[in-house]
Amino acid sequence: MKKNRIASAGYVSLNGLTFSGVFNIGDTRRVRSTSRGIALQKEGARFRAEDNVDFNDYSLFNRKINLPETKTPVQKDTCHHSDTISVSNVDIIGISEAALFQIGNLGRAYSESRIKHFRRYLPD
Repeated sequence: MKKNRIASAGYVSLNGLTFSGVFNIGDTRRVRSTSRGIALQKEGARFRAEDNVDFNDYSLFNRKINLPETKTPVQKDTCHHSDTISVSNVDIIGISEAALFQIGNLGRAYSESRIKHFRRYLPD
């Protein structure tokens, strides 16, 4: 990882952090955040046993992820003009579903979110 620098934030307003979302100020070597969810929206206010759903019922949650092949690494040279990463003002509505907000150095990040969202209607 790169040379450590001081990360500072003057003001951060964050309304919501949920479901494997990551908020970090400072250096991080690795982040791996994953989230799985089933969102069932249905008519009527009652949920019954037959409304239960399971991750194993949907192939989406068992499929192997299709990542692009790693190409030849890019060499770069970065010149930091300051030993401080400084952020003055940040307003965030929400960080959710394996999303990442980072102020500072980050070595590697892997985020994966799989959501099955569907509706069930009452029979006519």
